[in-house]
Amino acid sequence: MREIIDRFVNEIPNKEHVLQLVDKLDLNLKIVAESDTYYLFFRDGKVDCCETWIDTGTNAKISGRDAHLEQLFNGDLKLRQGVKMNYFTIDCPFRAQLVLESLFYLARPLPV
Repeated sequence: MREIIDRFVNEIPNKEHVLQLVDKLDLNLKIVAESDTYYLFFRDGKVDCCETWIDTGTNAKISGRDAHLEQLFNGDLKLRQGVKMNYFTIDCPFRAQLVLESLFYLARPLPV
């Protein structure tokens, strides 16, 4: 799971259209997977993955099984679709949910 999150974080700077979304975003994302908990911070046009929680800006939390979270980060499953199918539980404002769904989909790895 950590490798997938790292790939997501490293992929964002390579995609100009995604950077435009991240540029003005101030969001803290807590990802609770079966294997571990991960923290992503979208701030100042950058995305950082940290080991500890920093409580600033808008907070969001996504919980789910590793396999479903993998599909989310790979762009095979949309966030709201996963919530509707009870694959994820999400706790955040609707606007943050829409931004996260866009980020996961746009930052997905290109098919080879």
